[in-house]
Amino acid sequence: MRANQSGKALFPTLILMLIALCGYLYFPATQGEQSNRASRAVEVSVHTVTPQHRAVTAEAIGSARANQAVDITSSHSDYISDILFSDGQSVTRGQKLAQLNNKEELLAVKELTINLKEQQRQLTRLTELAKTQSAARSQLDAQRSTVEALSTQLQATKLKLSEMTIYAPFDGVLGKRLVSIGSYVKDNTPLTTLDDINTIKVDFQLPEKYLAKLTLGMKTSVVSDAYQQQLFWGHISHIDPRIDESTRSIQVTASFDNAENHLRPGMLLNVAVQLQQVNALMVPEKSLIPRQDKHFVYIVEDNKVKQQQITLLNRFSGWVAVKGIESGQLVVTEGTTKIRSGSQVTVKG
Repeated sequence: MRANQSGKALFPTLILMLIALCGYLYFPATQGEQSNRASRAVEVSVHTVTPQHRAVTAEAIGSARANQAVDITSSHSDYISDILFSDGQSVTRGQKLAQLNNKEELLAVKELTINLKEQQRQLTRLTELAKTQSAARSQLDAQRSTVEALSTQLQATKLKLSEMTIYAPFDGVLGKRLVSIGSYVKDNTPLTTLDDINTIKVDFQLPEKYLAKLTLGMKTSVVSDAYQQQLFWGHISHIDPRIDESTRSIQVTASFDNAENHLRPGMLLNVAVQLQQVNALMVPEKSLIPRQDKHFVYIVEDNKVKQQQITLLNRFSGWVAVKGIESGQLVVTEGTTKIRSGSQVTVKG
């Protein structure tokens, strides 16, 4: 009896000892787990959403050409007696470039001038005689025809004489000199080239879908491999009235002021036509989370993230115009693969 009573007295004591032991083991473990959870907050990078101005562009590859370009040639066959230009020289309109041998033409003009004066003197004499003698009237008509014929012949010879001197037809830059003094040239033999590069025109093609958006004067920029850090600005100066049936594209020309002569004919250029300007909320493209046909971003609020669905408006280089979020919100740009909605985060920096 006494043994049973002693066992019953010890039982509550054992129960209390077990409760105390469990409490000792449980509470420190719980506190440590909570501490570990706090220390497991994911570090992320964020971007503050702000409205930005961006240009919607249509891009293409274009080829540059001079505003005006000609081959300087001779219109007659003869020897070159003088050359008055050098390679790459800048010239103005009407500047003398070369002289062909014109001695024969000079003598012909002199001879015709003398003959014309003599025939005009005869015409004057017959005009006076015709006033009193009827016989002189028939001779007067023949003499007038002779004077007119000589006058026309003299004008034609003077024209040929003037063509023996070669002039620049417009302002520009000459190319390489292709002939020398004493060279015999035929008509249409090239002497050099002349390019007006104060204005450069760039020809390029755009898909047919842009036709309704294109207008004359629309701002256009080009970039050249020779000047990769420099943008050249111009405007659309021509839109072809026809669509290319084979490519379904439209030929467009843009003009660029080239006062510093950086752009040269024949350059291959990257062209961007500004179709319109947009003012929208912008987020980095790397912050997007695509799922099927929808897009999401993670928004940071009170050191936690929530997933937010957005609508894409336009894509730019590395950026996307969106709606569905508000200006000033923080979107996660780095660390999106390590978090989910409700995750605890810390922001870098």
